[in-house]
Amino acid sequence: MQQIKNDFERISAHNIRRKAADLQNANELDKLVELVNDTLAEFQIADRIDKTHIRFYGDFIGNILPPVLDKKLSHIIFEHSFPKPNLKQYYHFTNYNAALSILGSGKLRLSNLRRRFKDGEFEEFYSHHGITGYKSDRTTFGISYSEKDIMSEIFFLSPSGMAIDMAGDNKWDLFGDSGAGCRLTIEVEPKHNDFREVYYSKGHTKAIPLVKVLSDRIEARYQKPFNFSYISKIGAFYIKGDFKNEDEYRFLIKTTSDEYGAAHLKPIVTDAQEKIAYLELALENEFATFKITEVQPGYDCSDDDIAELSKLIQKKKTTIKLLNRALKNYGI
Repeated sequence: MQQIKNDFERISAHNIRRKAADLQNANELDKLVELVNDTLAEFQIADRIDKTHIRFYGDFIGNILPPVLDKKLSHIIFEHSFPKPNLKQYYHFTNYNAALSILGSGKLRLSNLRRRFKDGEFEEFYSHHGITGYKSDRTTFGISYSEKDIMSEIFFLSPSGMAIDMAGDNKWDLFGDSGAGCRLTIEVEPKHNDFREVYYSKGHTKAIPLVKVLSDRIEARYQKPFNFSYISKIGAFYIKGDFKNEDEYRFLIKTTSDEYGAAHLKPIVTDAQEKIAYLELALENEFATFKITEVQPGYDCSDDDIAELSKLIQKKKTTIKLLNRALKNYGI
């Protein structure tokens, strides 16, 4: 009986908040749109939204649920915060066996973000922006908003924009099996919008300025949090400032994305309890074309391993160029 009473009280309280939100949509929506557009103007963003792009809800303000169907505001935030990459080539450091597998199978592996949970990824994003709902195991209309579940459905490949090491940062040590691995030079032609330069939290700009200012202003004026579509994707492109020397880019596949059909992909689970898994994608696939142009053996890659790489490249009759062994002192 007590549970029934609690459920009834919760539903009644929600209905009261919903009716209050309906009144706000009737009387205050123009002012809300004006606040958002004024903020966009301050950030030198030319695009604007209208009343079909944002709404008051019982517990938040945003564009996640109907009747808002056009996610224009989310697109604006995303495009402004994460520039599209424009490099001609990118660099993927990996161990020797993984390099051999990629060249032999013509497939890349994308790990899910859950693999980085213990490194504080995603938590870093929502804590810096005051987005606390992800700390709970909340479910709305059958959709889980738990940080762990969201991280389990986002898969990524993180190439670097730099072929050589920067001072104080050794990519060979971190990602290239301490020089015994390889560096692949890859041309990337994305077929969706989820290939972006990452945002590194650093100094006094830990929060993404546009997201932080919009969230703070909406919360201050209406005492409701700002909650918008693409938050999970934005969180996946947000990395601790400690790693800024990596010059990292990310190619994402979110299996539950409404923008492209990835639900049919079958992740390969490596840790069922922790929900850690990976996807295998052919170099030519429906989401992107990855063209490997060069293979750079690490400075501690053995002569036998280099000979095996050369044999495989010749067997595949590819145009991939096998470079000389890297020089340890210069990281090339």
